[in-house]
Amino acid sequence: MLNIKWFKSIVFAAFTLTAAIAASAQKPTEIVPLNPPQTVENDGKVEVLEFFSYACGHCARLDPSLEAWIKRQPADVKVRRIPMDGINGFNNGAALFYSLEAMGQLDRLHAKIFDAFHVDYLIMANPTVRNKWLEKNGVDPRKFEEIQASFSVDSKITRARKMVVDYRISSVPTMVVNGRFQVVQVDGPERMLGSLDRLIGEARGAGKVSRAAVSPPIASPAPAKK
Repeated sequence: MLNIKWFKSIVFAAFTLTAAIAASAQKPTEIVPLNPPQTVENDGKVEVLEFFSYACGHCARLDPSLEAWIKRQPADVKVRRIPMDGINGFNNGAALFYSLEAMGQLDRLHAKIFDAFHVDYLIMANPTVRNKWLEKNGVDPRKFEEIQASFSVDSKITRARKMVVDYRISSVPTMVVNGRFQVVQVDGPERMLGSLDRLIGEARGAGKVSRAAVSPPIASPAPAKK
């Protein structure tokens, strides 16, 4: 009898291996229409997704500039990070990301995780190495492992993996604007972030056109004079 969990694991591993190979051969920054477009929340904001991996050197180089860019964004832009596993053999990034998020530690440690990989060259896939790093950075490893095993974190990991497929992510870092356009690969953070600025501006413009096209409400008739 086919074990569904085992089969899903094999399929996901094959997918992420393909993505890792594609990441090394991807063209310079380019804007690609997402086909089909994905539905986003209609809350009057422009949604920007970052698909990334802690094991990705391009992601690490982009992160400081991206973080500064995020802080400059006005209230009508919302940015979400989606961790992708399987890059350079690292399959625990999503669990690390969502567990620290649940503990309220992600904002403090996000950049430090990149440093652990690309400055200190720690083998974060090794639970012993990871737990020593967590303890050094003020996180209780036992509490972390408890949260990592929770249904909530598992559900978020499953959702992230589905989004990687739905959004047709083949390399990281990839940014997606309003479920319609991918900005893929990095040949310099400035160019990538400039592309995001342009797409966000176009999304705002499209929103204004849509609102202008809606017929104005019919005014209530003036009360009759007595």
